[in-house]
Amino acid sequence: MKAEARKLYNPQREEMNKPSRNQFPQAHIPQTHKRKTIRIHRITLMILYVSLIIGSVMYMFSQNKIVSAKQRELSKLQVEQKKLTKTEKDLNRQVRLLNDPDYIGNYARGEYMFSKKGETIIIVPKPKEDNN
Repeated sequence: MKAEARKLYNPQREEMNKPSRNQFPQAHIPQTHKRKTIRIHRITLMILYVSLIIGSVMYMFSQNKIVSAKQRELSKLQVEQKKLTKTEKDLNRQVRLLNDPDYIGNYARGEYMFSKKGETIIIVPKPKEDNN
């Protein structure tokens, strides 16, 4: 048994039984190839993530520009709408007044010097202003 025990625990035999890298390079190649492919996949995924982040940031900035341009256009249109609403109110007021016969008579007398029956129109000249 002692001889068998020596054979089992002989450190020189264990080293002889271990394959060295020079003897079996095929055992080492798949591991390095696997590491390289994993590294390539990681780098590819990182590039993909970074490009997605950059793309989304660029998209957000472009959308922000579009939104601000639309807001400026909206404010301009709101101002124009207020002006047009005021003009519409003035025109509606004028239409109501022009449908009133008393207003038409007063307007014709004031602007075109029409007179009622029995009235005499007297024109008073405006005084001249001296710049002295």
